[in-house]
Amino acid sequence: MGTNPEPTLVTSAARTLAILGVFTIEEPHLGLSDIARRVQLPKATALRLLKTLAANGFVVQNNENAQWRLGPATASLGARYQVSFDIRANIEPALRKLSDETGKDASFFVQEGNRRVRLVKVMCPNAQHNAARVGESMPLDLGAAGKVMLAAMGRQGVLYDEIRSRGYHVTVAEAKSKSASIAVPVFGNRWRVVGALCIGAPAGAHVDDELTQFAPRLKRAAEALSAALSYDDDAVARRLEVARSSWHP
Repeated sequence: MGTNPEPTLVTSAARTLAILGVFTIEEPHLGLSDIARRVQLPKATALRLLKTLAANGFVVQNNENAQWRLGPATASLGARYQVSFDIRANIEPALRKLSDETGKDASFFVQEGNRRVRLVKVMCPNAQHNAARVGESMPLDLGAAGKVMLAAMGRQGVLYDEIRSRGYHVTVAEAKSKSASIAVPVFGNRWRVVGALCIGAPAGAHVDDELTQFAPRLKRAAEALSAALSYDDDAVARRLEVARSSWHP
């Protein structure tokens, strides 16, 4: 009787994943020699794989000492992994409650590289709807949801300082000419930004004032959702204490 063959592995992919696995909380920065030694590869091979990872945002090289660290794409993967488990349990119910309380459509956005994607949307029966759909992708630096995520991730500039100070942002006809929105960031473990809660409305006169009135309710919803998405009780307490004062990671 024959035996089942071992699954075929792609050696280069396995080596690349092994490189990502050498970075730890205790050792977040490593030089090429250390990385090559730990994955048991020649330095030239390890360097080629590191450059491939860097080209896709999974690692970053420090210009000062040439050491390597994990890049922003790994945070995005981690956030998507976490969010995928929490959509039905936490995110969708939070959006539905927010929509019922405000009478507006509510959405949850996540970062995808330099863009943001509408992952979940709950429509209020009495709201004036727009054509926004789940899966829609827009530039990260346009619209309230993208800008609060950038601010929470530490983007520099006067505008982002102001967003961090007040904890929310409103835009009118920025990402879309006929739409306005207000958004707040949502955090997971270790102050990792997992997305943004957003309330949308048709652009029009005084819509910014109307949306701003929802800011306290929206921030409370984001605080509760951030707590629900964290698996560290102590971290939740610390996060909420800081969040109420600055909403800065």
